[in-house]
This record gives sequence, structure tokens and C-alpha cells, in this order.
Amino acid sequence: MVKVVFILMTAPLLLVSCTSTQPRPILTPVEVKVPVATPVYCSVAKLDKPALPLSALKADSAPADTIRAYAATVAVLKGAVRERDSMLAGCAAPESVPAAPSPDETSADKAAESAK
Repeated sequence: MVKVVFILMTAPLLLVSCTSTQPRPILTPVEVKVPVATPVYCSVAKLDKPALPLSALKADSAPADTIRAYAATVAVLKGAVRERDSMLAGCAAPESVPAAPSPDETSADKAAESAK
């Protein structure tokens, strides 16, 4: 009986002493560059929503009419996309707007000013 109690008491100690702690990794800072959306420098007129041929279909329309309406709708939407792309192609950054300084340049400028 004493042997069983002794074994039961020492077993957890043996298990704990066998485990080794893993060394913790050294944390190092990492700089991540995230793209930031840039503003569009022009005012584009709002495009009117095109009338789609699908809206003229009835519940009892013939299958051939449905296919034609789908094909015509695709053509209308492609034309609207081309029109929008041509309007946006004219947008460019004005020459008078300077580029925004990077955070590193800003902190270096502040340090130089405080040293004066």
C-alpha cells in the first residue's frame, strides 16, 4: 500500500520534471507598407442608368426573345462601362498639389526643427 501511495505521489513530479519549456521567440518589429487609396482629382458627371432590354420582358415572353434581351443587355452594359472608363481616364492629379511627405520624413523634419 505504501508503494502505491509513493508511486502516486512521485508520478506527477516525474512527469513535470521531464517537460522542458520552449524558449520564447524574440519579438522584432516589422514594417508593413499598406497601400492607401488616393483621391480622384476631377469631378465626373453622374451617368444615367441605361434602360435595359430585360425590363421589357413579360412572364410569357418566348425563350428566343429572352435570349435576345439578355444579349442586348450585355451590349448596353458594356457600352456604359466603356463610357465610364473614358470619363475616368481624363482624371489626373493636378500639377500644383505636392506629394504628401512620408512619416519618416515628417519625424526627421521635427527632430531637425527641435535641434535649432
